[in-house]
Amino acid sequence: IDVVAEALAKAWREGGVVGTLDEELWPGNLAEGYQVQDALAQRLDFELAGWKIGGTNQAVMKERGFDHPLQMGRLYRNFTQASPASFRMSDFRNPPILEGEFAFRMGKDLPPRNEPYSVNEVRDAVETVIMGIDIVDTRWGVHPFKLNIHQGNADNACAGAFVIGSELEGWQSLNLATLPVSLSLNGEHASGEPWEGEQRCTLDQLYAALHWAANALSERSIGFKAGEVVSTGSPHQPVIMEKGAEALIRYGDVGEIRVTVEA
Repeated sequence: IDVVAEALAKAWREGGVVGTLDEELWPGNLAEGYQVQDALAQRLDFELAGWKIGGTNQAVMKERGFDHPLQMGRLYRNFTQASPASFRMSDFRNPPILEGEFAFRMGKDLPPRNEPYSVNEVRDAVETVIMGIDIVDTRWGVHPFKLNIHQGNADNACAGAFVIGSELEGWQSLNLATLPVSLSLNGEHASGEPWEGEQRCTLDQLYAALHWAANALSERSIGFKAGEVVSTGSPHQPVIMEKGAEALIRYGDVGEIRVTVEA
């Protein structure tokens, strides 16, 4: 745990990647992945902006044999911006992968406790649903999608950067599983078509993911705090950002969010 956390911390601080590590040191299960992540957090001591939850849809959970989301990681304030955001290509170890997301902004603390939280308690702690952009990257020295789940969790679920958008207008009554999502790069329609069927989440399924995360964190003696954002996965296929490109994601006719990655 300490060897891997120290290697990741060095990469986070210095902008590099993890050097050669014996595969026997890699986290081999969910518990070890999160133990490394928590040890990494202690070493970095960065301010939190929130959390990201990954693998929240029914299709991916069934495919991987899970009954809960696959990943969860920290979103750090110094890698988070409000929309319209601008990052540099040099901020990333890999070509940055963009995923527009739905995120909860917490209105109440959910501190760690012995008794599990109910779904209603978690719902009541939510202030609103906002638009977000998760920019996927990893410090492991390989493409993020080539990592196993446990390596990804160790490195904050492949958190590269995050963009915080405004409230999704009328979110309480929207069908998030069918809301049109369109993405453009430099004003032209890009790939990244919306997921469909079990690859999309309803609002209730996103609440279920948040409920799981609140109790999973509580078991690690951690809790959500008011003001934090908790991203819950993407409704569209990921898109690789190009140098100098501006990405615009529209959520139907109720909102949009922007990010630029400068050369």
